[in-house]
Amino acid sequence: MKTRNEGLNMSDQSTQHELMVQGRNSPISCPDIKLSEIRMLMIGGRQLMGEVEASGKSSAGNIILGRNAFDISRRTARSVEATGDVHGRHLTVVDTPGWWWHYSVEYTPKFDRREIIRSPTLCLPGPHAFLLVIPVDLAFPNIYRMTLEQQIKFLSTEVWKHIIVLFTSTEPCDESSMKNKVRKWPDLQQLLGRCHNRYHILNINNQSDNTQVITLLEKIEKMVAQNTGHHFKIGRNIYVADEREKVNRERAHQRILAVKRQRAELRAKIRDGPQHLTDIRIVILGAAWAARSSAGNIILGKEAFKVDDSRTTVCCEVEHAEVYGRQLTVVDTPGWYCNVHIESTSELDKLEIRRSVCLCPPGPHVILLTIPIAITYNKIYNKVLEEHMELLGKKVWNHTLVLFTRGDWLGDTAIEERIENEGKQLQWLIKKCGNRYHVFNCKQNTDSTQVLELLAKIEEMMMENNGCHYVPETDSNPSTELEIKMKIAKRNMRKVRRQRDILQELLKEQKYKLSDLRLVLLGGEGVGKSTSGNVILQANVFQNMQGENCKIKKKIKQCVMHQRKVEGWHVSVVDTPGWSSSTLENAKEIVQCVTVCSPGPHAFLLVLPAHQSYTQKAQKTVEQHMNLFGKCVWRHTLVLFTGGRWLRERPIEQYTACEEEALQELIERCGNRYYMLDEKGNKSQVKNLFKLIDEMVRRNRGECFTLEKKDIKASPAVLQVLNESETLRDEWNKREDELIEKMLKAAVVDLDAEESKQSSYRQRGSISQSTAPSEDSLSESSISIGAETLNPDVKVWSWLCHFPNNGASLDITPETSDMATLKYLSKIRDQKHARSLSF
Repeated sequence: MKTRNEGLNMSDQSTQHELMVQGRNSPISCPDIKLSEIRMLMIGGRQLMGEVEASGKSSAGNIILGRNAFDISRRTARSVEATGDVHGRHLTVVDTPGWWWHYSVEYTPKFDRREIIRSPTLCLPGPHAFLLVIPVDLAFPNIYRMTLEQQIKFLSTEVWKHIIVLFTSTEPCDESSMKNKVRKWPDLQQLLGRCHNRYHILNINNQSDNTQVITLLEKIEKMVAQNTGHHFKIGRNIYVADEREKVNRERAHQRILAVKRQRAELRAKIRDGPQHLTDIRIVILGAAWAARSSAGNIILGKEAFKVDDSRTTVCCEVEHAEVYGRQLTVVDTPGWYCNVHIESTSELDKLEIRRSVCLCPPGPHVILLTIPIAITYNKIYNKVLEEHMELLGKKVWNHTLVLFTRGDWLGDTAIEERIENEGKQLQWLIKKCGNRYHVFNCKQNTDSTQVLELLAKIEEMMMENNGCHYVPETDSNPSTELEIKMKIAKRNMRKVRRQRDILQELLKEQKYKLSDLRLVLLGGEGVGKSTSGNVILQANVFQNMQGENCKIKKKIKQCVMHQRKVEGWHVSVVDTPGWSSSTLENAKEIVQCVTVCSPGPHAFLLVLPAHQSYTQKAQKTVEQHMNLFGKCVWRHTLVLFTGGRWLRERPIEQYTACEEEALQELIERCGNRYYMLDEKGNKSQVKNLFKLIDEMVRRNRGECFTLEKKDIKASPAVLQVLNESETLRDEWNKREDELIEKMLKAAVVDLDAEESKQSSYRQRGSISQSTAPSEDSLSESSISIGAETLNPDVKVWSWLCHFPNNGASLDITPETSDMATLKYLSKIRDQKHARSLSF
């Protein structure tokens, strides 16, 4: 009878592990051995979000040793060993720092990476087993396995021979539950296969169950027997990492002494100078998710800025508080992606960063540049940071202090050791800021000493700057510039809303009724196509390999289609390979999307990320790839903006208004069809998207997109009839489209004139309530302002009088309403349909 900790049968074969003898085809059983000494090393990752980040390595180590050998109150920042005699064996257990599961290895801090690499030297001559700790309830997607393989590769590929997967749980977990987990996550199944199905479940909340530890030790002994009694052999790279750590520790000590001397000199000048500052103005800058808002809350001693798992600061916010006898003003700012260069940062975010230093006049005393300790500060991070700091001018560095956040990641390690281990980029930054830096532990927000120490360092910096604050280096006022952009955004919203109201009224009587909806996602690499597909289908069907910030990427090379019934529609969504800005290598496969969802898609969703700027380079790339489908593609295209979490409550029109004209031209080319999709979109959001797509399909007379038609083989007489019919149909369609476009343009022109008149009356203070249109009256066909009537019907009627109506009676006048025009269009459509049937 199997116990709950026996190996998992992944292939319905025996779980007994056997040793293959060289030169033989038949296996032999492993001999039973009992080790008097067992050395084990614990490795594993951490979650970014959720109530519990840790994997439970330290808790598992304590269960194995039968005592509280490892501190579970804080993160393991440095590899540490503990020993003990357990069940007749002398055990050495080494705990190591955990990595972020969702980050690739190059974003693991170099200090952590080096600690993991050198950890085998703490259990010489080498560990018998590597216990890969994974919580039972942890999701295990593809990127987790890829991250693990990268981390193992830094140690040695020989590690795989010595791994046992240790699933930690906080409550009893049986074999059936384990099978369900593995079945749900194929990459976990692949991982277990690579470890020859060696695994063990450890309930870290049940210290009284000795059998689970005894069984684990027996499994380790069995694995050692499979390895012919050998432990893991430590390579040269591991010894080099150990030696390098000792050198960096000495350098860190020298840095500590140098900074102490520098600060002592400044404090002496402060004592001999004027009294302490009573008014301190602070601006907090940094990359997204660098804990800027959390740092601001700690400084002010209150929950002044909102903090949650998403990007909370989308526009500059100013808060005040009296702290330790000083009146503090703190400006929180939007962040940028740590691996996205400034040319791709949205103009809206750049404008917010520029105006941040103008919100605490006459200027801030200090710029706190937040750097999270939990990820590496590499060459890309440094370059992106430098580019964004240049938005404020070259003199900003004289007033900048580096604020390291996530101080809990340090454990008992000095920040100076991290600085020395990270390398020249971080050391350059510290030097650029005059060796001014500080550490905040955001999980200890009641620790007053870290705030007092920060204020002291700000005063020291002020002494270095002869008491001067930072003066913004800008000829224009960013706040005024932003106000103008927001007015443009509001006007664009009204224009689009009026045009959509007219189209809805025009198309509501059409008979086109779609039960199937075929959609194609187009866009560059990493813009969120797969995520959008999952949101639209309300299911996790497309494998999303590109996440936010610095996560692992994997390219999709072929078109993939998934289907599902959503909101009463049978929806087919095709995900396509992301296009590159430098090549058309995927052009052939991208065009295949049309045949994948035969007879053709109803809509192309052109996916653009709202956190990135739509540059001229991006515009050229979009045009190159969209031209693959021909000119007609734009009639079937809708711009789908991703990154609702990035903009939060800000409307997408504010983003588009701040971008260059290229983006607005793209939107107009798509008939002003655009939509903002949140990556966690709900059913109502998807329903509204379908509504917009349905309007586009109706505008296209229910037709889907098709590539160029092949030659039709038929008799000359039949071909002549077909050609005449198609020509007449195309002519009617063209005229109808021209009329609709005239109406829409007339409505927009009138709205501009209306707002111009409104503005003029406001300036004279004579505008009355009766002549000012409300936000809810945008769809009215006629608005009177003063003695002048601005009616789009007048323009449409004038144009219709010169329009060849092919026998259709035109019985409208300049005084008729929009409805008359719409009825006329309906009559044209009916006659057109009758004529096409006559063939």
